[in-house]
Amino acid sequence: MPPAEYGYMEGDQLGKPYDLALLARLAAFARPQLRRIALGALLILASTLLDLVPPYLTRLGIDGYIVRQAQEVALVQAGPDLAGRLKREAEGEAFEDGEGRIYLPETAWRELDPRLAAALRARGAVATAPWHLAAPGPAAEEVARARPELFRRVQGRLLISASDLGRLSPDQTRFLRGADARGLIGLAFFYLAAAGAAFGLGYLQQMILERSGQEMMLAIRQRLFNHLLSRSLAFLGGQPVGKLVTRLTNDVQNINELYTSTLVALFQDAFIISGIVAMLLWLDLRLALVCLGLAPFIGFLAWLFSRLARDAFRDLQGHLGRINARLSETLNGLHVVKLFRAEEPGRREFARLNQDYYQAGLRQIKVFSVFMPLTELFASLAVALIIWHGGGQVISDRLSLGTLVAFLTYMQMFFRPVRDLAEKYNILQSAMASGERIFHLLDEQDALPQPAPEREPAPAGPGEVRFQDVTFGYDPARPVVKGLNFTIPAGRTWAVVGPTGAGKTSLVNLLMRFFDPQEGRILLDGVDLRELDEAERARRVALVSQEVILLAGTVEQNIGLGRPEVTPASLKRALMVSGAERFVGGLEKGLDTPVGEGGRSLSAGQRQLLSLARALAGDPGLLVLDEATSSVDPESERLIQEALPRVMAGRTALVVAHRLTTVRGADHILVMQGGRVVEEGSHEQLMQTGGLYGRLVRLQQIKQREGADGPGD
Repeated sequence: MPPAEYGYMEGDQLGKPYDLALLARLAAFARPQLRRIALGALLILASTLLDLVPPYLTRLGIDGYIVRQAQEVALVQAGPDLAGRLKREAEGEAFEDGEGRIYLPETAWRELDPRLAAALRARGAVATAPWHLAAPGPAAEEVARARPELFRRVQGRLLISASDLGRLSPDQTRFLRGADARGLIGLAFFYLAAAGAAFGLGYLQQMILERSGQEMMLAIRQRLFNHLLSRSLAFLGGQPVGKLVTRLTNDVQNINELYTSTLVALFQDAFIISGIVAMLLWLDLRLALVCLGLAPFIGFLAWLFSRLARDAFRDLQGHLGRINARLSETLNGLHVVKLFRAEEPGRREFARLNQDYYQAGLRQIKVFSVFMPLTELFASLAVALIIWHGGGQVISDRLSLGTLVAFLTYMQMFFRPVRDLAEKYNILQSAMASGERIFHLLDEQDALPQPAPEREPAPAGPGEVRFQDVTFGYDPARPVVKGLNFTIPAGRTWAVVGPTGAGKTSLVNLLMRFFDPQEGRILLDGVDLRELDEAERARRVALVSQEVILLAGTVEQNIGLGRPEVTPASLKRALMVSGAERFVGGLEKGLDTPVGEGGRSLSAGQRQLLSLARALAGDPGLLVLDEATSSVDPESERLIQEALPRVMAGRTALVVAHRLTTVRGADHILVMQGGRVVEEGSHEQLMQTGGLYGRLVRLQQIKQREGADGPGD
């Protein structure tokens, strides 16, 4: 059973979104870039750590400089027992004024046993208003001397009631809090430095990973292209061209997105979430556990979304694939649609497909429109929990204001990766499906066997061709060529004729080794074609087919095709012998004239003459002409017929033709029917026998007299 064709653009079946085996195969393309990827991972880790710094700096700024408070406790109201416990727990942090009052900086107060703090409050020993603890230094001393009634000096420390700060003049306030302002400026500098460093590391990380992704994409695309070139025509003939193009373009780009965007984002998000959780637990364990209690609900929401989004995305892309297929069919057959006035049925069918796509798009929007607000709702709920629980702790002096602000910032950062997951999920699925399709193609091993690379090249011969008991069928159970036995002497011109389906084209395909026979063998100068290297065979055998394929380029490029054996001298000789020299010389830029896509700027006859020149440019010993004049106008046919004696002079030639006038001058004619040679001989000999060849000639003559210049067989 063949592998399932999973995909978004070409079918409705969807592969597994997470396949470890597939990821392992994709990772193989990343091995040459491991150093860069490792460096990128380190940069991600460093930039993530820097992203965690700003909220912590905010906490330091609020607690260390903006809110510099000390708590006053009256020892008399506390009683000997509580006062003793307080002094023991706050030893080294508290300072007394000698009048029965003790002052504890806010950090020391929060570190007390909560039961002790509660007992002190219950006895009314804790002052209702906190004191501002001035930063030590000459500035605080000068302000205290100017307003001594507002300050208390306790063990060399200056305190002022928080409510009295507003009684200072603006200049005195600035002077008193100058050290705090300078501390905040320093924190702001570190804040900007961390943000700038995170930006720089992010830039380097993006450049490194993008370059790695581009090089991996280059390697994958080149491997795919080389793999396609080495496949057999039997395989390529069964594959839609658009599908193969999608493999080398869209699917490879999706893999690049997987490497440089999705996996990087998931990797970074994992670091951010881990770092945030660690910071929250370190700042305040209980508040962190309260907030992280939402994590199971968020995880369930993400899992549910992934299921719904996967189905919605599959449905949407299935409808898009059908729209693309319909559009491609309509544009390719537009002349038929217009000829038979089928525009209106086409519009109705396209409208139906478009409506289905519209409805699928709405279903996908509904999934996202529910998930995103729910994510915001959980984020708001987390903030509400922080404000409720954390705010209560701030009021009871169990949590600093800076820590509360840092918690709020970290929780907002926590939900950003969750939203990113929703955005990256579809990209991840698309990339996985593309990877599956790419490896499905790379795993296809339908190719003709090649000779061992260490084999010595066969010496070039005069061009003798021998078919020995050759039997072949595209379906081996139904052969189209049966038991062929004949030898074409070197330097002679043989022709093959016969009715449609006789096996003429199959004979050419076998001689060009587009396919291998199931039985028998084909020899070129005594060497089996299967033992000839592809490049060696291409130098010795050339084909001029009915369908001329020209590439977007100049005339010279289409003749030479980058072959090293085609020199300017051989190219000029090929143009002269083929008869193409006359019209090429009349082109505006001569050999440098662009032929356009598919050679559209040239007539059918000109394209065929260029095809002849291309075949001759490599000076092959064997030339095969397959219906070379069947699709050209009479004038072009006349030019080609004039060129053929020059073209075939001195080389072995096999001519396959419907127009029997083309083969009259052949040295020998094979007449095929039902995959076998039923007659052979010269034109005169075959006409005398009165067999199939004679009937074909007479039928063509009748058609010519009636004015129909169609195929004679």
